[in-house]
Amino acid sequence: MSEYYNKNELFLEPKTTQYGSHMVMTNVQKPKKTKYVNIDTRYSDTYDYLESSNYNITLPERINEVKSMTIKSVELPMTFYNISAALGNNYFKLTDYNTDAVPVHMITVPDGNYTIDSLKNTLNGLFDSIITPGGVTPNDGDIRYYYSGNFSIFYSNRARFLIEFDVDSNGGKDKYNLKSKLGWLLGFRKPTYNVNFNYSDTPPSGTGTNGELLYKSESFIDLNSPKYLYLAIEEFNKGNQNSFVSPVSNSSVNKNIIAKIIIDNTTYPFNTVLPANNLNGLLLSDTRNYTGKIDLLKLNVQLLSEYGNVMSLNGIDFSFCLEIEHE
Repeated sequence: MSEYYNKNELFLEPKTTQYGSHMVMTNVQKPKKTKYVNIDTRYSDTYDYLESSNYNITLPERINEVKSMTIKSVELPMTFYNISAALGNNYFKLTDYNTDAVPVHMITVPDGNYTIDSLKNTLNGLFDSIITPGGVTPNDGDIRYYYSGNFSIFYSNRARFLIEFDVDSNGGKDKYNLKSKLGWLLGFRKPTYNVNFNYSDTPPSGTGTNGELLYKSESFIDLNSPKYLYLAIEEFNKGNQNSFVSPVSNSSVNKNIIAKIIIDNTTYPFNTVLPANNLNGLLLSDTRNYTGKIDLLKLNVQLLSEYGNVMSLNGIDFSFCLEIEHE
């Protein structure tokens, strides 16, 4: 077998060569060591419980000559809302064509963890607070929201309204982020809807008991948001490799993402703790390999939504475990 290969050339074993009176040893590799580092955001450099999940953390000791880093586990408090200003999905623009007084309104849903029933009541309460009741049915506002089965429905009791979902929090156009807006959660796939009361031979989605035109969503209601989160770590060196790629509208998510956390609302509902790891399938982590000598001391840690927004855990901290190989 030796005629086919030379083991000294195939295996990088330590080799000693004499040059005159000097001995030179090559192919010497330090043994790799594994260190597990628990990161808890309670111990960030500047602690502010009101801040979103964006932390600077200094390790208790410098870790020298790091070769690789991966996430072994995450302990995630399920304290984030499915509808909130932080997620950018708690508002839409409503124009009332029946009045010249204040025709344009921003409908802003308070941050919360909503079911479809609680969201329905909140939306109709917001409509009643800005529009003078004058509908055909007593105690009904001029525009209403309800749902039938898995679909959302808007209708008007007296006049024409324009609903715009493709806007930012100030009412300006934001067409690139339509899929992260409230309308998308409610099942509406178009950016705008003209809600009319006038009789039509071909109503868009049927009519109500008083002849009002019904505007039904094209898709199912889906308030299970977010469905997954990203964990991003910046270690402040040039050896970082971008391994997660996820297009978001006209851009991409944070290049420092190292792990994806799958959200299981059924097993771990609101106000519980979700333990994500490889064994339960709720954690997918890259192994970030480094070339050259990389030392770790300071980290920037961010928890991001599926659309790249920095998450808010409402003042609750989270933790995760790093597995670091070093020499």
